[in-house]
Amino acid sequence: MKRFLMCSLVLFFLVVPLCAQSLLLSLVGTGLDAMDTQDGIPVEIEGERVYLGGSTLGSLKRTLKNHDFGQLPFDQRLALYEQAQISIAWPAFKNLLAGFGSGSKLQGDLGGQLFGQIADWTAATTIGVGLGTYLIDLFFIQLFAASSNFDDPLQDFAVGTMAVGAIFLLTERVIQAVLPIPYGARYNKTLRNGLGVSKDGSDALSISVAFVPGMQASQLGMKIGASVYF
Repeated sequence: MKRFLMCSLVLFFLVVPLCAQSLLLSLVGTGLDAMDTQDGIPVEIEGERVYLGGSTLGSLKRTLKNHDFGQLPFDQRLALYEQAQISIAWPAFKNLLAGFGSGSKLQGDLGGQLFGQIADWTAATTIGVGLGTYLIDLFFIQLFAASSNFDDPLQDFAVGTMAVGAIFLLTERVIQAVLPIPYGARYNKTLRNGLGVSKDGSDALSISVAFVPGMQASQLGMKIGASVYF
């Protein structure tokens, strides 16, 4: 039992600081990304250069609130929406496959990015502790054991830890894959409402059509016509 505790403590103090250092670097990088406000599409509003898109949802709301984009021609607003809207499918797949909030980072979702980084590093640390414990048990305990049928609590701990880490990894990756869907929908809806364009661009051309029947009598019969107003 003492050997089990000593090996576990040594492994804990060796593996966890390395993972914590990588997590700290990721969090610092996320904070630096949040401070970068020069992203987006430059637009001239009343002589002022405004950057639209390429930011968080909160920044987008403040930009749309502080500037009147309705004064721009509709064609320009529609083009701005097409350029500034964010993707949903690819960030979801990237979060699922690559993890670490990489897909949420593409959308500018800092909350989703932080969740992915913390969750993935936690899962990786858990699996790493279990794997390291298993290797220590394999090369330093079982190799010199007098019998191969002895009770080995260290191996049970290692296998259980790796199983917990793997289950947690699969679960949090599924959660990461879901996060870009509602965030992207909210972002694009806010952008559409702020620019005054519909989801499918159907208001790009407003046409009013009215049919006015008319009849004109002549010697040859009856003539029926219609007038179309745009």
